[in-house]
Parts: sequence; structure tokens; C-alpha cells
Amino acid sequence: MLDWITSNANLVSAGVQIVTAAVWIVYLQIFITSYRRQKRSNILINRIAGNADRAHLMVGNMGAEPIYVSAVLVDVLVDGETHCAAVTESVQIEEDREALTNSRQGPLKSAETRDIGALGDITDRALEHFGLSDRSMEVEEITVTVAAEGTYDAEIVAGQQAFWVHQRDDRRIFMPKWSRTRQVRGRRQRKRLSVRLDGLLRTEARTIEEEEKSSA
Repeated sequence: MLDWITSNANLVSAGVQIVTAAVWIVYLQIFITSYRRQKRSNILINRIAGNADRAHLMVGNMGAEPIYVSAVLVDVLVDGETHCAAVTESVQIEEDREALTNSRQGPLKSAETRDIGALGDITDRALEHFGLSDRSMEVEEITVTVAAEGTYDAEIVAGQQAFWVHQRDDRRIFMPKWSRTRQVRGRRQRKRLSVRLDGLLRTEARTIEEEEKSSA
């Protein structure tokens, strides 16, 4: 055995080097995967304080890196038709309050949370955007998307939570559709979300322009 090793020293040395390189490659892959898992965003959207109109939505940053909440979108299903609206800004602006209290935008540190408002108010704000305020008791389902930008992710990231809406004694009851917040991390998903946000911004710009023309 020793004679064979001696006579094939070059082959044995090459084999040891290959095995060593393979082990280091595996370790490197594990390290990179672990690092990415620690750095990736994790946005929590949770219903608190009941399940009716006055129940609130809490957004939490469960990732290791700080994020900046840049937009809140709501998809409302009414009579089988879905309507999407941005509800990032508060409908009532109070000049004597700080800007962040009038907006759902803003930074969130790791493990920090923010109350983005009552579910009933968020739903009604979306309905008002489409002139459907009189159909508030016909809402079947809503999906809330919280979009954010982070220090690690080059593209926008987001979390989504959906709620079934039931009518009971002239009240709306919001029941979570999913047990956990769905994370929007895939490249295609994030690109579609960016396109949606751009479209909503253009729509908002056109609306403002039309209002200015009508008031002129």
C-alpha cells in the first residue's frame, strides 16, 4: 500500500487537493446561503385589536436590516371585480402634526412595528378612490401589499396579507386568508410590483392634472 502511494504520489496529491477544494466550496455555499437568509427582508402584516372595522393592521420588520416602507396597496374584490388603489397617505392631513403621522411611509428598524390604520378605514379609502363608497358592504375580499426598500435588496420587496370580508349585523368582519404573511421576493414578482406602482403613480398624476384643469 505504501509502495503504491509512493509511486502515485502526484495522483494522490491531486486527489487530496480536489477533495479539499470540494469541501471548501460546500462550506462557502453554506455560508453564502446563510448570509443571504439573514440579510433578506421579512415583512410581517398582522391584524390586531379584534376582527371588525376598527381592527388595526400592524406592519413589522422582522428582517435583520432596516427597511423604508414606500407604499401600501389594497386590492378590493367587489362583486367579482378587483380594484387596486394606493392608500399610502392618510386621507385626512393635519397641518399641526408631523409628516410621518399623516403617512404610512417611513423607515422601520429591525424588529420595529408600525400601525398603518384600521382595516375598515383602509378598505373605505380604496373604495372611495374608485367612487364605490356606497358599496362598502359588498366587499368580498381585500389584499394588502406593503412595499418597501432595503439596504441589502437592490429591488423593491414586499409582504402581502389577504382577508375574507364577511357581513354580520351591519358590520364587516375581516378574517385572514393566509396563516402567514406572503413575502414578495422573486425577481419576476418584484418586477410586476414595480410596474404596478409605476402605473398607480401615473394614474395619480393624471387625476391631479384633470382636477387642476377642471378647477381652472
